[in-house]
Amino acid sequence: MADYVLSADAGFRFVWAAHALLDLSERAGLHIREGARTRLFPEAARQLDRTWPDGASWVEGDWPAPCGLRLDRFGPDDGTAVGAVIDASHCCVHDQTDRLSFALEADGQPVSIALWRNLGGFPAQHPYRSTGVEPMLGRVFDLAEAGPGDVARVPASGEVRWRLTLTTNCRCA
Repeated sequence: MADYVLSADAGFRFVWAAHALLDLSERAGLHIREGARTRLFPEAARQLDRTWPDGASWVEGDWPAPCGLRLDRFGPDDGTAVGAVIDASHCCVHDQTDRLSFALEADGQPVSIALWRNLGGFPAQHPYRSTGVEPMLGRVFDLAEAGPGDVARVPASGEVRWRLTLTTNCRCA
């Protein structure tokens, strides 16, 4: 468990993420509440069951297969790389008998789980396998693309507090 405090001027906007990079097997899975709204970003466009809208920064669908793209299972390297932001405060990674549970608490702030699933699709010249499961404050990777409610904001008190909990006890049941 880790407790965080940010002191700043009231109204200061920010995003924050815990970058947990995990070495997961092909049998690993990510457990998040079914139906959670999930944002996909342009690198996913070729893998979707629809055409990417012109000028869109992201598209949304429901977990575990937003816009037809199954994200809860990792599988073998397939040359893809996808970034997603899931509207959830907790998740659990299962990899055979191993478990890692993440939970993020932040009163009055938007919380999400960011996923970076690189199955050998990035970078183009020297691709590798990498998985990031990243509890975050906010719902976007870039402040410039944020809409209403997409970023954390310092309240009138001048202080934001949040708690990140990681445990090997599965919390997804």
